[in-house]
Amino acid sequence: MIKVWKLLSVSIVLAVCLGLLLVPGLFSHSGNTVYLKIEPETIEVAKGEKFTLNVTVPITAGEEVAAAEVHINFDSACFNVTNVTPGIFSITLKNVWNNSTGTVDFAAGRGLGEPAQTSNFTLCTIECQAHQLEGITSLNFVYVAPQRKTQVLSPAAVDYLTDWSTQVVNGTVKVGGPPTISVSPDNLTFNAIEGGENPPARTLEVCNSGTGTLDWSLTDNAGWLSESPTSGSLDEDQCEGVTVSVEVTGMEVGDYSATITITGSAEVEVAVNLHIESTAPVEPANLSVSSVSISPQRVNPGEEVTISINVANTGGETGSYNAVLYINGAVEDSQSVSVAPGMTKNVIFTVSKSQAGVYDVSVAEQSGQFEVVSTGWFGGGLGTGGIVAIVVIVIVLIVALVFVLKRTRRAV
Repeated sequence: MIKVWKLLSVSIVLAVCLGLLLVPGLFSHSGNTVYLKIEPETIEVAKGEKFTLNVTVPITAGEEVAAAEVHINFDSACFNVTNVTPGIFSITLKNVWNNSTGTVDFAAGRGLGEPAQTSNFTLCTIECQAHQLEGITSLNFVYVAPQRKTQVLSPAAVDYLTDWSTQVVNGTVKVGGPPTISVSPDNLTFNAIEGGENPPARTLEVCNSGTGTLDWSLTDNAGWLSESPTSGSLDEDQCEGVTVSVEVTGMEVGDYSATITITGSAEVEVAVNLHIESTAPVEPANLSVSSVSISPQRVNPGEEVTISINVANTGGETGSYNAVLYINGAVEDSQSVSVAPGMTKNVIFTVSKSQAGVYDVSVAEQSGQFEVVSTGWFGGGLGTGGIVAIVVIVIVLIVALVFVLKRTRRAV
């Protein structure tokens, strides 16, 4: 009876020890010194592109790994797994992938008599091909109760991954089109004074508004223009500021234009305009009016009279002048003229009056007169009819005088 009890006691102790060895995580190592990792952690691929992912086991010095098993979920709408290649372990225990369910199951360990791994190694390589659909998927190590599908075992069959959620590094795959270059703003304007300081620099934002990595560079076509930096690399939705400066030393007054060309997934052009003003202040328009000219000054009723003035501009800007013609104090006509700097314009009015008389003229505070004369015999103008009438009268008077003289002689 005593022997049976001793045998039973020894069996219980051995069972407990074996159970402690097999319970996952009971003999775990603190500090997460051994874990699983998908490399690269993030990968960006184009539609239809082939790519590979490595499942690695990083090891801290002093640790040993005899076997590892992984169960990975992925989104098969983004890509398919085409092959899973074993890594450094010589014994493959499981190698199954399913694109319908989006899973990869792989397990491998050391062969008989082979040493355990004591440095970082690749457990397996997953070969993939992206679909033609844009999207983002995560590759996640998972724990499937009650059996741990994702684990790293020491030679003593101890599972290092006691807290798998903090001891694995999952991966992300981004599938999309090519990178897309965009800029803001799409044009730049600088203003400067001749002989003065350079205008403040401007910032041009260069962005990747697509997916993947955008490698860009820029050039310009003007010696007075400079940029920094002139090249770079941008991830998805990333932007970089480019400082754009101009050098106006020795440049004359005027308007200048240039183009910045940014090359990446395509070419984008940014228009640059530079305006340089003179240091000398611009004088305003200075308008003056000459004396009024009236021609002719004596006319018959209904005949035209030309009235004119000259408007001169001795200022530095174009000016406008509104000339108003007054006849006998009443507005007769008006004209508006625009006179450029250093120029003179002649303003001409044409009038006619049917009534005889003297007419007072006033334009721009300049005054004068013209006269409309009567067409009667005793008026100021005789005309052809008046001259004929005078000749007839003279003849009649001469005949009458001769007749009187003859009668006077007979009477004597």
